[in-house]
Amino acid sequence: MYKSTNLDMFTFPFVNFKDKTYRYSNDLVALPEDKVNFMKIAPEYEAQIRRKRAMLEKQPDVRYQSFPHTMEMQWEFVELLIGLAVDKYPEHFSVEIDGDQWTFTNHILGETEKFTFGDESSLSHEPYDMIGRHFHNDFMLMVNRDDNFYLEVAQESFAALFSPNWNLGMSFNEIHGPVPFKSRDGVHLTDRIRKFLLTLEPGAPRTRVNWNLMADRWDVNYETMDVWGPQREKVTNENAGKLVHLRVEEQWFIRMPRSNAVLFVLDTQFLPLEDLVKRPDWLEITYFNLADIPDDMAEYKGMAPFLPQSVEYLKNLIETMKVQQ
Repeated sequence: MYKSTNLDMFTFPFVNFKDKTYRYSNDLVALPEDKVNFMKIAPEYEAQIRRKRAMLEKQPDVRYQSFPHTMEMQWEFVELLIGLAVDKYPEHFSVEIDGDQWTFTNHILGETEKFTFGDESSLSHEPYDMIGRHFHNDFMLMVNRDDNFYLEVAQESFAALFSPNWNLGMSFNEIHGPVPFKSRDGVHLTDRIRKFLLTLEPGAPRTRVNWNLMADRWDVNYETMDVWGPQREKVTNENAGKLVHLRVEEQWFIRMPRSNAVLFVLDTQFLPLEDLVKRPDWLEITYFNLADIPDDMAEYKGMAPFLPQSVEYLKNLIETMKVQQ
């Protein structure tokens, strides 16, 4: 996760708005063979990790949860992340393996994790929590059974109306049940996405981009609603540019080969609305989509209290730019 400061310095994963009218879609696409590694080490890496770890330490039970029976798949997750990191960034990460004795080194942070693979007592945190603290992403592991997926391990520091503490054990349908849209054939989009995920095969991950708006907040989990709920009322037509951020999640869906679970990887980035002025094409299509979003979807995304102010801010910004041209 990072907040943009200069659009020329990095590639922000802007939302794939297809036209000027809002529509909700899963937009899951296959990844090219050379893009299956989701690892990203940005210049902001150290700041990202400091923020993530601070949030985990401040609310450990809220931001990390697991079931005791998940240890085997947690170790599979450790093996996957270390393998991906060493493969893509050998200058930043390395691993030495001597039987069950593993030594993982994060050269950016100058940290070494020595542990016995398969023995959680050799670590100060659970395996999943330990390795997740070395990467800025949020991670969720959902177990596939009874034609559905159930959340059994989660580490999430930048939530959007989600909480590992609250959602642990829920099915995919229960978590996404509030989504207010059905497809043209009357099938709830949650069912359509779930059935698509059932087709995932190991080595053939899928990806999509999801988006939301945040009001003066990096994350909104259920446990802190008494704090961030009232903050949404602070947004006005004048200050929306600074307070409201476009929140974009790059998501990856990966079938784990041994456990058959599905790993959800989230890379969350934020762009203040005022920065859209640097990309007029983004500014205009964002304005049209926000102005067209249905009330029930605005409520679902938690942006209803400050959406009108954000739309008005963008409208005024566009008009100001036209006058200056």
